[in-house]
Amino acid sequence: MYVYNVTTPAPQKAVITLNVANIYIGAFGVSLFFIISGAALMYVYDNKIEIPKFYKKRLMGIYPMFWMAFIFAAIYRYHLQGTLGSGAPIKNFIYTVLGIDMYVANFGIVTFAQVGEWFIAVIIMMYLLFPLLRWAVKKNPIIAFCVAVIVAIISTVLWDKSIEVFARVPEFMFGMIFVKYIKKVNWKMVIPAVVIIALNTVFKPTWYNNFQTFYIGVSSFVILVFIAQFIKVRWIQNICSVISKYSYACFLVHHFIIYRVAEKVDLNTISRRGSYMLFLWTLCLIVFFSWALQTLYDNLRKMLTAENRYM
Repeated sequence: MYVYNVTTPAPQKAVITLNVANIYIGAFGVSLFFIISGAALMYVYDNKIEIPKFYKKRLMGIYPMFWMAFIFAAIYRYHLQGTLGSGAPIKNFIYTVLGIDMYVANFGIVTFAQVGEWFIAVIIMMYLLFPLLRWAVKKNPIIAFCVAVIVAIISTVLWDKSIEVFARVPEFMFGMIFVKYIKKVNWKMVIPAVVIIALNTVFKPTWYNNFQTFYIGVSSFVILVFIAQFIKVRWIQNICSVISKYSYACFLVHHFIIYRVAEKVDLNTISRRGSYMLFLWTLCLIVFFSWALQTLYDNLRKMLTAENRYM
């Protein structure tokens, strides 16, 4: 964002890299997120799923912290600017309540969006689809996956990224199929994955990004799982556990913080060294506010649980 939200794009100022195997690093992370999400849900709900309880747990895992983050961000922005800066009609606040404000912006709808990202809506839709996808994967995984891929191709060709949920279903379903039927990765699976990533890096194809994101995401997941099978170091596991705990809070606040920091800096004239320092400062702010949001959320949940226990 810092290197493109300027008069003249300056990708050379990016920290480490902007691309992984010819796809944007953000898209790379999103792909891995959906694969891991599908795998995690299938791991937990393979044997049994009570749909009402599943929906309640998933949506409660999204909305309370999202609403908290939105309130704090809105108060901060209103205090500084005297406005939420959107010009949206009050009726459109329903999109924020539902957590889909940034997603519907793809269709030209003006909203009160402050925190989060477009794929909160996609996550919600994926959760809503999960019981059906679970049934399909258990019934006939090959046919189910082929249908998902065909729908993804059609939606990408016709609407590009506007109907993003259809493009992400194959990644989500791959994670489910991996946990259900594959489970482990051997070197024979790693070799084609490495070749795919290498070829995409060297030849830099120009076809649809959604297609590249899918096969690069899947290939990278296979390689990472293979590596993870040999990592039994406790401190690495502890670090991953901490990152996992704060990941949703980080996701909610990071773009808001990035934009607020960018408002205070002349990105057109900043040096490469300054860009790196700006990155580190922004990273520190994101870490702090992610910790603060998660801690406040945990304490509030404990307080409400204790009150309910004594009622």
